[in-house]
Amino acid sequence: MKHKISIFIITYNEAHIIAKCLEKLKTFDEIIVVDSGSSDATVSICESFGAKVISHKFENFGLQKQFALEQTNNNWVLSLDADEVLSDALISEIHNINHQENVKAYTIPRTHVFLNKIFKNGAESKRPILRLFDKSFGKFTPNKVHETIEIKGAIGKLQQEMLHYTVFDINTAIQKQIKYALLSGELLHEKKKKSSVLKIIIKFPFDFIRYYIFQRNFLNGYEGFTWSMFAAFSNYLKYAKLKELADNNS
Repeated sequence: MKHKISIFIITYNEAHIIAKCLEKLKTFDEIIVVDSGSSDATVSICESFGAKVISHKFENFGLQKQFALEQTNNNWVLSLDADEVLSDALISEIHNINHQENVKAYTIPRTHVFLNKIFKNGAESKRPILRLFDKSFGKFTPNKVHETIEIKGAIGKLQQEMLHYTVFDINTAIQKQIKYALLSGELLHEKKKKSSVLKIIIKFPFDFIRYYIFQRNFLNGYEGFTWSMFAAFSNYLKYAKLKELADNNS
């Protein structure tokens, strides 16, 4: 049995990428965009693709995505970020799913694109991520960052990929890594997690070796090396922030 599917996306100043995302969504039944005050052309671009744009103040990622989910009209929904692009093969696969009654959600393989390089190797290549689900059986965690979808029911797996265009330049990569690392440190603090000087000291070199060597990002060339450096630094910064917050509250 085929189901109507609503797409929902949260945005803030995504004019550089949102058209690339939206141009792949013409065959879906509804596109909901929740924008948190973009000052660029994001809203007009979304409206030009027939999306319904709703303005809503941003509190955190989990709450914003849950609000966007609640604006959809169909039970089956697909959550996308503005920098994610469905492949034609994935679109066809989604429209032709033979739904089983107990399956309430599906993971989608997502491939990392960093500095315009598609990562064909490593852990970020075709990493399964839950995005398509029946909203009667799913909701977002209210996390300020790294929000997840909680599902009551079985989860299936789709085979075809979508591409995740993370950043196109070093400057944006730096800003993005710092922003998410600090938010992640705050989230760990709220969860009563602990940090230490030793953990902070060993975090960067250990994680760089893990990403670059053991997760085979060396096969992704210069971009794989650079991403591994950024990812390791982000983890260092997250635990440094966690320690700072713990010290300030001791």
